[in-house]
Amino acid sequence: MKHQALQWLYGEPIATAKLRVQPDDFIVDEELNFSPSGAGEHLLLQIEKIGQNTQYVAKKLAELSGLKARDISFAGRKDRHAVTRQWFCLPWPIKQEVPWQDWQAEGYRIVQVQRHFRKLRLGALKRNHFQIRLRDVTAPEQLIQRAQQVRAGVPNYYGEQRFGIEGGNLKLAESLFAGQGIADRQLRGLALSAARSFLFNTQLSKRIEQGYFQQLLLGDVVQLDGSGSIFRVEELTDELHERLQQGDIHPTAALCGLPSSDKGQPSEQAAALEQQWLADYAALQQGLQEFRLKAERRSIRLQPQQLEITQDAGTIQLRFALPTGCFATSVLRELVQYQDCGRNHGARE
Repeated sequence: MKHQALQWLYGEPIATAKLRVQPDDFIVDEELNFSPSGAGEHLLLQIEKIGQNTQYVAKKLAELSGLKARDISFAGRKDRHAVTRQWFCLPWPIKQEVPWQDWQAEGYRIVQVQRHFRKLRLGALKRNHFQIRLRDVTAPEQLIQRAQQVRAGVPNYYGEQRFGIEGGNLKLAESLFAGQGIADRQLRGLALSAARSFLFNTQLSKRIEQGYFQQLLLGDVVQLDGSGSIFRVEELTDELHERLQQGDIHPTAALCGLPSSDKGQPSEQAAALEQQWLADYAALQQGLQEFRLKAERRSIRLQPQQLEITQDAGTIQLRFALPTGCFATSVLRELVQYQDCGRNHGARE
């Protein structure tokens, strides 16, 4: 699979900078979509980790607590090349002492422990909060100016980390669909996710290229802002156009798989264009269907929340929040041409 050259929405940035020169240049803080109950047979552990991936922490918690790896859950996977504060969960009897100090290990620390009445599920996040420091910034004025445009939204691309080192996860998907089995369930999941993400990015890039990013098409499936609710545009009206401009609704693109119903499928012009944009990737689409992935929709527009930008002696500090499943690098790529120093020796996650 060839390298994917994705379209910029606001044109190629002029400013350049270095990202993740040191771990605390990239800080991520999870916000759960619920409040811990304070009682129950599960422990929620907020953990700050540096230079370790999520699976490493889960494995160490199982080892140190005497539980099995499958007993440890988390709400989201976080990059190792950052300082991240995220939540893990493990079952623990109500009347049994909680020796959480003994569960500390190199590369992470337990910030707080809360009891809860049920297991933490993957995806149980409201948003992620980011603090990002860019170093050796050139053309900072242009970067700050572009930040004003970015507030209105950026392409909701899947980030490069989804595809692994040099697209390794996508190559795994191609091998999988060619009949080479992958016994490791997690690795197989990464491959399938990479294939779907590639197809989504392809549609989104084509939509920008052809001038349809901030325009509704007849038959578009749109998503309500801040919600998973979708509906199909059966008629192009001034009201819908206004809602699009205000950020109340967003066009979507396909997360390919087996269609579950006609409700979430585009029609008319939107359907014809999606088919055209995906025509060269029939093998990937068929592979996802054969592995029984359910077709879904994803917003093509990402609007950073609470975006703040400050400048200090050659560095730029950014603060913003994003809904779960969205990538900070998708915001950064519209602002600056960055060199990701933390990924020079990165591992697949």
